[in-house]
Amino acid sequence: MTDSKQSGFEFVMQDPTERFSNETRTKIRKQAMRGRVSAPRHRSSRSSSPPTTQSKCPTRCDSDLGHPLPPMPLSGLELLVRDRGLDPMDLSALASIHIGTIAAIVLSSEPSPLPGVLLCRQRSYFSYIPSHFGHTLALDDAFRCLITSAHSKLVPSHSSRPETILSNYSNALHSLQSAVKNPKTRYSTEVLCATAVLSIFELLNSPNGMPWSQHIAGASRLIQLRGPSRFTSEFDKSLFISLSYPICAQSLLNNECCFLDDPAWLEVMASTHVPSETFTDRSKLGIDLMMLKPRVSGLAKRTNHAVFIQDMLQPEDFETIAADLRVARSKIVTWRRKFNTALIHADERSREDPLDFGKRYELLGVSLVVHIILSRLLCSIAPNDRSLLEEEVQNLALELKTVQGSLAHNRRAEFFFEQKSRIADAAISTHTYFEDVLDSGKIVEIWRLEKFFTALARKCCDGVTCCDTNT
Repeated sequence: MTDSKQSGFEFVMQDPTERFSNETRTKIRKQAMRGRVSAPRHRSSRSSSPPTTQSKCPTRCDSDLGHPLPPMPLSGLELLVRDRGLDPMDLSALASIHIGTIAAIVLSSEPSPLPGVLLCRQRSYFSYIPSHFGHTLALDDAFRCLITSAHSKLVPSHSSRPETILSNYSNALHSLQSAVKNPKTRYSTEVLCATAVLSIFELLNSPNGMPWSQHIAGASRLIQLRGPSRFTSEFDKSLFISLSYPICAQSLLNNECCFLDDPAWLEVMASTHVPSETFTDRSKLGIDLMMLKPRVSGLAKRTNHAVFIQDMLQPEDFETIAADLRVARSKIVTWRRKFNTALIHADERSREDPLDFGKRYELLGVSLVVHIILSRLLCSIAPNDRSLLEEEVQNLALELKTVQGSLAHNRRAEFFFEQKSRIADAAISTHTYFEDVLDSGKIVEIWRLEKFFTALARKCCDGVTCCDTNT
């Protein structure tokens, strides 16, 4: 055995119960400095000469003996998250956009409300992106496009150049179009998700939100082509829940019936129920409300058409539509009663949860909008009940505006109600057109109903191109 003096190393003997003496400290410093100077220098990564030996890949045996395995290389998503400072769940709040044309205007305002909106994470399809990233180019490009744009909005001082964002978007569109044309990928969950992600990109980059509507129309078509039987995984269900609301809203605004108002699709909605949740989109309250919404666009289309051609119809034709409107209105009244009861019995933990609290407002907002529209439609064709119904419309609109004004403490809920306020404003601004005919005893003139629809930014029936020959 080599002597410690000859090898240049000297053992330092020290009683553990005593302090280090000055002499001992000096010896320790000398040994430390000697080791630092004699240690071989590491080659620079820029050196042109290759290493003489190749390191052995660690085996399971090495790991069992306590030798740490080298870190795994960062994946494409991890690199993207590291560079942008955002991960998919940071964008989850944007999965609850119902009326994109309004949301885009709000998001483009100054100061930007985006930071406050993103504070509240929620259950959404964004949580499934990490496990699917790297498998489908369309989804990879779409998410890269969105996260780059979101980072630029949140950190303007370190934003990407407009040319870079536009190039990313061009690549994402090309990848999505290629995937949709390919029969092997057209019906995949990743392609549907890429469509949803690009719709959100448009919200952040289009002041009027019109391109958002085009992506929602594309998502609607993909969902129909896939059919109800394909929505079985949690990823599928999260996408379906997120997209169903804007699809219903677009059907209403475009004077169309919504394809989701069908037993097969309503069954898909019911299958997404999560029993442990109370005030979320997938709670019993959330699902019941969602199943009411597809019916509204069809009732609005039928009512619009009937009022337009009222001179050609018989009273019983209006009674048929009015009966369906009363059934839908009764359901939303019942839903509100259940919602109020759930609020009374909500436990304290639920009240302190900002996500749960914000979701309550979202459910309330949707129910108020549905109720306002149904009551105004019925008001138009039920002259005997018009006075009561118009008063109801105004009270609901005032309630919506009052709730909106109380939400400064919750930016997420405030942003949601800003999307819904147009409906309340439309009801209030057109009140006089219906007040003037409270006692007429007749169906309202078409121009009065069109005033309301125009205020909603909804297309109106022309009696020819958008309607069937019968109601």
